[in-house]
Amino acid sequence: MSDRADKAKSTGDSVSRAAAGGGDGPEAATASAQALYRRGVLLVLLSAVVLSLNGLVLRIIDDATAWQVIFYRSAALSVAMFALFLLRHRRRAAYELRRAGRSALAAGPIMGVASVCFILSLSNTTVANTLFTLSSVPLFAAVLAWLVLGERVARRTWVAMAVAMAGIAVMVADGFGSGTLFGNVMALATSVLFAWFVVALRRGRNVDMTLAVCVGGAVAMSIGGLVAVDLDLSLRDTFLCLVWGGVLSCFGHSLFTFASRHVPAADLTLVALAEFVLGPLWVWWGVGEVPTALTLAG
Repeated sequence: MSDRADKAKSTGDSVSRAAAGGGDGPEAATASAQALYRRGVLLVLLSAVVLSLNGLVLRIIDDATAWQVIFYRSAALSVAMFALFLLRHRRRAAYELRRAGRSALAAGPIMGVASVCFILSLSNTTVANTLFTLSSVPLFAAVLAWLVLGERVARRTWVAMAVAMAGIAVMVADGFGSGTLFGNVMALATSVLFAWFVVALRRGRNVDMTLAVCVGGAVAMSIGGLVAVDLDLSLRDTFLCLVWGGVLSCFGHSLFTFASRHVPAADLTLVALAEFVLGPLWVWWGVGEVPTALTLAG
């Protein structure tokens, strides 16, 4: 009888361990975390590819002012992200909305103001200046994540950040001195704010932070609507802004947000630098803006 009881207890313990994630203990948990990390890195890379089209879309918009672009792009982004949130959670949407509410309200306005600063930077300085300044995001994010979240940065990540930033510095060296002070300040503000947004995403990684992007879009839309002299655009420019926000930005930001659950802030922003490498290539292919030798070298 004792042997049977011991065997039953052993079987029950095995089932419990399997239900908890396998019988290998810490090894299984580590392997799972590594798999999620690799998946997250791939999502960030795909996000960077999609968001690298930003410069191309902005270049082919004809007459819209920066504030008009901010309004229509942000409105489309906010609506699309909220629709994605509802589609993902369906009947649990109200519950998930309450869970994510506080974190989304904390992170969303940061993202919204960063988005405004980004468009203003592109509109008031060279793309090269903007990209050079934004390449500092991983450094800001690494420091902030260490201070706020206690995330340690591996030595290889610091080395990779240094190499990536050096490459981007070379890429934009030709155009660095040709921008305006206001545009450069807006680019620096974008870098700091986006780093804060990434840290906020990491802090709220246990809830669905796509809602934060929705809030950010609403904030940017409100700012653009208040400042714009008028919102009358051509049909073509309106279409481009809506596709930019509702399709490209929505897809790119949703991938980035999902990835932020499993990838540390420094690594997250480091992989996202691929956007700055691909951006000039899309413009070259799309509107015939030929990159310089330094751009290709970088």
